Amino acid sequence: MNIRNGKFPFTASALTAAIMVSACGGDGSLGGGDTAAGIGGSGFISSGTVTGFGSVFVNGVEFETGSAIFDIEDANLSESDLRIGMVVQVEGTVNPDGITGTATGIQYSDDIEGPISAISENADFTEKTLTILGQKVIISAADTAYDGVTYAAITQGDVIEVSGFYDQNSDLRASYIELKPATNTVEVKGLITSLSGTNFIIQGVNVNAGAANLSDLSTGLQEGVLVEVKGTYDSGTNTIAATEVDAESNDLSDEADEVELEGLITRYVSNDDFDINGIEINTVTASAIFTPTAPTLKEGDKVEVKGTLLNGVLIATEVEVRGGSAEASAKVSSINLTNNSFTMAILAGQSITVQLTTATRMEDEVGSGDHLLLTELQVNDFVDVSGFESGASEITATQVKRESEVKEVQLQGVVATPMLTTSVTILGVTFLVDGATDYEDADDLSISQSALIAAATSGTVVSITDKKLGEGNPIGTADEVEIED
Repeated sequence: MNIRNGKFPFTASALTAAIMVSACGGDGSLGGGDTAAGIGGSGFISSGTVTGFGSVFVNGVEFETGSAIFDIEDANLSESDLRIGMVVQVEGTVNPDGITGTATGIQYSDDIEGPISAISENADFTEKTLTILGQKVIISAADTAYDGVTYAAITQGDVIEVSGFYDQNSDLRASYIELKPATNTVEVKGLITSLSGTNFIIQGVNVNAGAANLSDLSTGLQEGVLVEVKGTYDSGTNTIAATEVDAESNDLSDEADEVELEGLITRYVSNDDFDINGIEINTVTASAIFTPTAPTLKEGDKVEVKGTLLNGVLIATEVEVRGGSAEASAKVSSINLTNNSFTMAILAGQSITVQLTTATRMEDEVGSGDHLLLTELQVNDFVDVSGFESGASEITATQVKRESEVKEVQLQGVVATPMLTTSVTILGVTFLVDGATDYEDADDLSISQSALIAAATSGTVVSITDKKLGEGNPIGTADEVEIED
């Protein structure tokens, strides 16, 4: 990031870490990334997606922002310019309760902005892979927040701004997308490579900086320096005619008193030895507490880590998995404001409870804003929920989205008891199955019922789809049963 007014230092963006990991062959030996660059020795820093407003919620902490400085794309703006899903860096203090705090500064900078040159979709119609300036950007129907466009409507040629996290393959997984006016103006961050005079390559794109403003580069253009390039893009020659090249921080401070970092696991050996955004995590020194207890982590998992940064290593006190395998899509049947929860009517007489936390990301496609409050939710609203199974018929939600239309009922969870030839039970809800039910394996290939029953042993994650009345089997009889990865 580039702060010209010197009001406060901030962490480097998520891209920094991904670039550093890529440059170092993915071993995480060179720091960077989402945390603590320029903090140095004291203070509190939180880096993660915005999950709520009324103050600003990041990593489960509600930050008061009355005296905060907002640096949004190098402009001094306000809280109203932030959106759900943006990856931000917060500097300030956190209270002893661990869930409230005060922000002195909040910074946001997108990871890439430009036209979509190619687009494809997976077999489940749940993810699309976009190509922007040669960079792979993966968007999700459920996990990405959209501004000015929807998952279904996004198309080749759209110019979009993207914020998110880079995965172990250096692909950008978008948490936020905004549709921008049609233009050939682009922004991209990366290391300067193949420098020759004022020409270089960044993220596989040629850059001509002969007419660019280089005033932010104190030592001029240099090989291996991390920069943000702004300019106009010619797809025919894959070249940006740069109007501005700004320095980006790529140093990782040795120490920071308190750090909260959200990101994807970019290297994984064990629960004691892994990286987030290329930053080494030590879970042994401070005996980190895992939520859920003893999770099975892997590369690509989204996690939040709390701890202290020491000599470039994050000494973790808490590690929370932010994904979870439980999902549900259905109507709201009741709301409990006292318990901060609601129930979903999956089938007649069969419901599940959704428990919210301060870290739950609440999105809205119905109201005037993109943020949903529990007080705004109403009975019979259709919602999509994802999170963790926290009881026989309960999900602790990491994300809730109120949809603008009623869709098919879906439920996903761990098979707790052996499947039967006549029914399947997930999260305490039992669906019937019959000869018209479709069965698929984890590769989306059609299989027989007997093959699925044999494969869906205890602990297997299975999803069930029950289509709307008149579009498939009778309500309560599963139209599709699929084994998930």
